[in-house]
Amino acid sequence: MKRKTMKTFTAFLACLIISSLANCVWAKEAIPQLDQEKLPGRQVKVAAICIGFDGDHDVKLKLAIEHLHTAGKNGVDIACLPEEFAGTEAEPVPGPTTKAVAKLARKYNMYVICPIREQAGDEQYNTAVLIDRKGKVAGYYRKVFVFWGEGLHVSREGVKAFDTDFGRISILTCFDLNYAELWRQCDALDVDIVFWPSAYGGGSPLNAYAILYHYYIVPVWAGNIIDITGKTFENIEKPHPKQFIATLDLDRAFAHYDFNSKKVEKMLAEHKGEIKVERKLSDEDLAPWWLFKAIKPGVSVRKLLKKYEIETLREYQHRSRKQINEARKKGKRI
Repeated sequence: MKRKTMKTFTAFLACLIISSLANCVWAKEAIPQLDQEKLPGRQVKVAAICIGFDGDHDVKLKLAIEHLHTAGKNGVDIACLPEEFAGTEAEPVPGPTTKAVAKLARKYNMYVICPIREQAGDEQYNTAVLIDRKGKVAGYYRKVFVFWGEGLHVSREGVKAFDTDFGRISILTCFDLNYAELWRQCDALDVDIVFWPSAYGGGSPLNAYAILYHYYIVPVWAGNIIDITGKTFENIEKPHPKQFIATLDLDRAFAHYDFNSKKVEKMLAEHKGEIKVERKLSDEDLAPWWLFKAIKPGVSVRKLLKKYEIETLREYQHRSRKQINEARKKGKRI
């Protein structure tokens, strides 16, 4: 009886040791993603993997996978690869490239934007595929304004918005930069971030779109991630010379001076130490807007704006456009 008890205890002890070792291994591989409950606002970590357009498929895919490992180990929520980063041989969705990338998305519990040349029946598109945290295809965007000589079909589906667990995003690609109607459509779709995989840098037009439409822009060529203020981020993590990581707070919000002064004064007085005015009318920027930011964990600027019946700048602009256009049709005064 004692011998049997001893065997049972030994087996239990072995299981306990194995379990502990497994837990240690898991702990070492734990993903250092943001703990939202301990942070103010609504924060998300994005990565622009700037490894360039085209090239040998196997070589570039291997390079992309190495970068996705780096992004995952740095706790990134969504990583974006460049336009047709692994060459211009068309493949279906899902296909070899998206399946390989999906494994990393699943391993690190992160979204990945994987741009490929897509074979869709008899047609070919320049397509950015969105893969979710489980490694599933969550959607795709086909380039609307294909560049001369690409030899591809142009999208008949237009701009799309994708709902993720951290916010709402859109994707535009390269030559799409030149067509303001696409960027305005992203605004109309109420997105928080526009990802722009490209074969060139883009420059100041991107900064202009960001401030005009109040969303973040993540270009994927030179790592110039752009804030909603229209300014390029200065403090960017660079775990690799070709990878750029930034933490974006999607809760930050603009509000217009129009009709809001007393409401804002009350909100700030009643929530001192919880939110702050990050920017307001100044000699540097004459736009009559406030920019609010939460500074206390668990606090949301956007929820407080609703509580005090203060429209965000985007809400104000969208409502004004709609109501003024309705008055125009009816011949009414404003």
